[in-house]
Amino acid sequence: MAELSSLEISKRALLVQRMGLNLTSNNIANVNTPNYSRRDAVLQETSPHLNSGTFLGTGVLIDKLRSYRDEIFDKEIRINISRTAGFETDEILIRRIESLLAEPTDIGLNELVAKFFNSFEELSLKPDNLANRQNVLSNAKLLIDRLHSTYNQLNDFRESLLGDLSQKIEQANKLIQNITSINKNIANSKSVGAVEAQTYIDQRAEMLEQLSRLFNITVTYEENGTSNIFINGMNVITGINYNTLRLLVDVNALNGEKTARVVKVDNKNNILGAVNPNNGEIASLLRAYNVLLDERDSTNGYSILKSLNEFASTLVQKVNSITINGYGLDDIGPNPPGRSFFEPIIGPVTAGNIKLSIEIENNPKNIPVSDSPMEPGNNAIALLLAKLSNDNTFLTGQTPANYITSLLGQLGNIGYEAISGRRISGLISEQLISQRESIIGVNLDEEAINLIKFQKAFEAASRVVNATNELLATIINLGR
Repeated sequence: MAELSSLEISKRALLVQRMGLNLTSNNIANVNTPNYSRRDAVLQETSPHLNSGTFLGTGVLIDKLRSYRDEIFDKEIRINISRTAGFETDEILIRRIESLLAEPTDIGLNELVAKFFNSFEELSLKPDNLANRQNVLSNAKLLIDRLHSTYNQLNDFRESLLGDLSQKIEQANKLIQNITSINKNIANSKSVGAVEAQTYIDQRAEMLEQLSRLFNITVTYEENGTSNIFINGMNVITGINYNTLRLLVDVNALNGEKTARVVKVDNKNNILGAVNPNNGEIASLLRAYNVLLDERDSTNGYSILKSLNEFASTLVQKVNSITINGYGLDDIGPNPPGRSFFEPIIGPVTAGNIKLSIEIENNPKNIPVSDSPMEPGNNAIALLLAKLSNDNTFLTGQTPANYITSLLGQLGNIGYEAISGRRISGLISEQLISQRESIIGVNLDEEAINLIKFQKAFEAASRVVNATNELLATIINLGR
């Protein structure tokens, strides 16, 4: 009967319009949900029915649920998130190091180096003055204490990075497990013949962006909707299988250099390969630990601690090479006592172990100032020591002050690059997110129109049901 066909058509219309209302309501509810992609239903007319040589329509159905997520935007956003996170971490690390160096201040290294050499110049004016000699010792102790504190603080900071790395890797492992779990849910939705649950896909996209903050990742997809995740070419997720990450610290048997690295392990903790990220928070922390704060760095990169050690070692060598030829106030000769200003160290001199000679520290009269014995007014050695401040061959073709300035300048350049990189990549990310949001984001005005559209269609289908019901009632009553 035609009336029964009308009921079937109306029923389908009611179900479809109700689904449209549900989708619209869900879009409105998630207008502020991060990484939510709006959805709508693609409607399709059902197959017509041949009746008396004429094809009659049989209603409507939902062909599929459509999401507006765009993987191209997602990929570019993940890349920029990784870069931005790396620059942000670099900036934080550099600011922390700069605060430890306390430059430029009266207790900064540059100022204390200048005071140390100036005190020799003052001593050259009155070589036999004990107050001037004590001033040399005081400035030397201030410089040594500053080198010690800077060395220890930077080393402590370096060790603290291992804790940060462990925390970040634990966070990465949780994200890897959660992404794999979502992959399983998506695969299961395929296996039962259903469309992938877009909710899972959106959740996975959000987690992939969180993972991108830690590493630079590459994502590929399988036909069943699952994803494969690679960190700089090393796969950590393959569909519904995953590997965890672990932090290792290797020690060089020859020079004692410690190097942190991230490795992929299986469920039995067997190492499957090294993960070498180029961008992201973990990559930044690894660079700081392995290069910037590594006093034994073998990569020929810029190491603040290595540079400080080279300065301390050169200072000891240059000063001692002059003072061993000098005489103190009470030295009678005929040969120089060979007294070093700084205590000779067994092994390499560092900013952490440099110290004053005990002979000089306990008796300022022993400071070698004269190049001849029993000449209290002789200032030849003091002048040579004072001239070191203007020695262009002191270290790497620079004076002591210029070397310290250059050392701090390189650190400042890294900080400037981090700030500039963060701003540029951050702006690019904002633009990409804005462009993506214009495609996948929920527009409340558009959803309000859809709400009215589906509401009116639902009401119209309901009227068809009522009209058909009245027709059927009339026909039944006629039969009585």
